[in-house]
Amino acid sequence: MTTQNVVKKPVVPIKTTRSGIVTALIAFCIWGAFPLYFKQLAAYNATEIIGHRIVWTFACLLIVVVVTKRWQWIDTLKQNPRWIALTFLSGIIIATNWLTYVWAVNHDRILEASLGYFIGPLVGVALSMILFKERLRSLQWVAIGFALLSVIIQVVMLGSLPWLSLILAFSFSTYGTIQRQTPLTPVDAMFVETTMLVPIFIWWFWQADVVSSQLGFWFTSNIWLLMLAGPITLIPLLLFNRSTKLVAYSILSFMNYLTPTFIFFLAVFYYKEPFDLHRLVVFGLIWLGLLLFSIDLWRHRPSKVLKTERLREEALQQAK
Repeated sequence: MTTQNVVKKPVVPIKTTRSGIVTALIAFCIWGAFPLYFKQLAAYNATEIIGHRIVWTFACLLIVVVVTKRWQWIDTLKQNPRWIALTFLSGIIIATNWLTYVWAVNHDRILEASLGYFIGPLVGVALSMILFKERLRSLQWVAIGFALLSVIIQVVMLGSLPWLSLILAFSFSTYGTIQRQTPLTPVDAMFVETTMLVPIFIWWFWQADVVSSQLGFWFTSNIWLLMLAGPITLIPLLLFNRSTKLVAYSILSFMNYLTPTFIFFLAVFYYKEPFDLHRLVVFGLIWLGLLLFSIDLWRHRPSKVLKTERLREEALQQAK
C-alpha cells in the first residue's frame, strides 16, 4: 500500500500597500459622511429616497457592466439557480438597511444608527456561530456578552429596546453573511439585486402619493440631488473592493470601524444629538466588546496563523 502526500497550496497573505490604505480610507470616509448627504434630502419620504438610490445605483452599475462587459454573472446564476432567489432576498435586506438608516438620519437619530453599525460585527460573529456552526474563541464570547449587556442596560436605563440599532445591525450582518456565500462578486451581486428591485420601486413611484410620482419631476433640476445617490453608493463600493486586494484582511477589519466612528462624531459634535451618561455606558460597553474582538482578530490574523503553521511544520520535520 502506497501513501501519497497531498501538498496543499499555501494561502499567501495580502501585502498591505500605501495606496490600498488610502483607497480604503476614502471608501470609509464616504460611507461615514452619508448623513451629510441624506440630511439634504429631508424633505423627501425615506422610501422615496431609497427608491431613487436603487434606481440610480442600477443605472450606474449598468454602465459599468456594459462598458467592462461583466456578463459572467449570467452563467454563474445559470449554474447556481437557487442564488437568484437568495440574491433577491439579499436585495430586500440591504434595501431595508438603507431605508432604516435614511429614516434615522432624517429623524435626528444618527447616534442610534452609529450604534447599530458598531454592534454589526459582533452580530455577524454570532450569526456565523448559529448558521455555519463556527466555534467562537473566548474573547469573541466575551465581546458578544458585552453587546448583549449594552442592549439590556439600554432597556433598563432608557426604558426602550434599541430597535433601530438592532435592525441596522442584524440587516447589515445578515446581508454580509449572504455575501460570504454567494458565487457572485460584490459588484455583480449588487447589480442583480438592484435589477430585481427597480421594477418594484418604479411601481411604488407610480402609485404612491410622493413628489416622484409626478412624471414631470423626473425632468426637473431637482432630480439631480437624488440622482447623486447612485454614484455615492457605487464609488465607495468599487474603492473598497479594490482595497481588499491591496490591504491585509486584519487591517481592513479594523478600518471598518472608521465608518460608525465618523457617523458617531457627526451625530454628537455636528448635529448635537444628546449624549448623556446612559448612552455613554451603552457605547462604552460596545467599544469594550469591539476592543476585545479586535485583539482576538489581531492575535488570529492570517499572517500569524500561517507563521505558526510553518513553525509547526518545521518542528515536525526536525523531529523526524
